[in-house]
Amino acid sequence: MIDRKIAIVGGTGQFGRHLGERMDEKNEIFISGKTVEDAQEVAEERGWSYGPSTEIVEDADVVIIAVPIAVTEEVIHEVGPHVPDDALLCDITSVKQMPTEAMREYSDEVLGMHPMYAPSNSVKGQKVVMCPERGKKWSEMEEFWEEHGADLHFTEPEVHDKAMSLVQGLMHFSELVVADVIRKSELSGDDMEEFSSPVYQLITDLTARMLNQKPGLYGSIQAENPENEDVRERFIDSAEDIREIVGDEEAFAEKFDELGDEFDLEGAQNRTDLVIEFLSDEVR
Repeated sequence: MIDRKIAIVGGTGQFGRHLGERMDEKNEIFISGKTVEDAQEVAEERGWSYGPSTEIVEDADVVIIAVPIAVTEEVIHEVGPHVPDDALLCDITSVKQMPTEAMREYSDEVLGMHPMYAPSNSVKGQKVVMCPERGKKWSEMEEFWEEHGADLHFTEPEVHDKAMSLVQGLMHFSELVVADVIRKSELSGDDMEEFSSPVYQLITDLTARMLNQKPGLYGSIQAENPENEDVRERFIDSAEDIREIVGDEEAFAEKFDELGDEFDLEGAQNRTDLVIEFLSDEVR
């Protein structure tokens, strides 16, 4: 991607800045923020241009919506009428059906993207999901990601959201439930440290890692993906089903073996052995 006017709506946010910094060498970057003053501060530090969202998208070659999930659809409808018909209109949220449908109202070139990594990480080797919805200019973003070494995966918005209901919705929901059970227990975190195995420490560290982030992001992930409600219901149903067979040795063993068929058991054993060995060395 060379000599393009790239408008990043929400360019003051962490991921907006992350993308702008990787695109500005060969392109002209325009950003907006919650306020023009916020955008000015970030833009002037980096030599970018700035302005209100509805203004920076005018005459843009590429428009990237980089705002929180909860306001993404609202922002798309706000800036959409000002986006050129032939501009590549993109978003980077972790939900894809809602934004791609909204963006289709305003451009002949639409791409939904989901970079599945934190902006503090390098792009190289990171998974980025691409949902090309309209036109051919999406290939310019494909080139950008490939130049930076991303691991690209192409799919439909509906398939993406169903997958994310498991990868994010189910996993985050289960971590929240685990955290709440631990919080309600009579043992403190210090008490548990005396009895923690490396596996327990790994699981609770992953839960704590999530809880160290902004609650708005994880609340939006739960609320905005249309597939998540069904997954939460299935989680509760499965918990009840398994509780009923605890104590029934034969039924439990049958369920245990049945569930194992869904996973790469040997690969998981090898990967987690490496992590556990590392954690054990850290404690010593």
